[in-house]
Amino acid sequence: MGVSYNIRDSGRIVYATYTGTIDLTQITAMWQDYMNDPAFQMDRPHLVDLAQVTETEVGFSEVFSLFSMFMRHYEQAGLRLYIAINAPRELTFGLARIFQNLAESSDVVETAIFDDLDSARQWALAKTEESPAP
Repeated sequence: MGVSYNIRDSGRIVYATYTGTIDLTQITAMWQDYMNDPAFQMDRPHLVDLAQVTETEVGFSEVFSLFSMFMRHYEQAGLRLYIAINAPRELTFGLARIFQNLAESSDVVETAIFDDLDSARQWALAKTEESPAP
């Protein structure tokens, strides 16, 4: 299936939807597409919805690669990245916790994990009111 994004809530957050079987190549491609989008804004919080993931080829090394990619971009820009993750199932919660553990050692990335989409969305929207600088 795959990974896609759209910009929601009057452009305040980027919403990434993961469905079916996911892998690092799909996630990286979505990020590149978003960065090339004319509406791209690096300081926009992210909402990652993992509710429809059925299988994954992503483990620690892939999550670490993804985290490192985000760190490079955001450190260079001097911005803070906020990511709300909707991970209502055990499979996706484990991946979200790996990412969150990496983020906890960073001054650049802040992550929160939720088991319902509305709570994740509210958290991401609240971050639009905070300063993006670390």
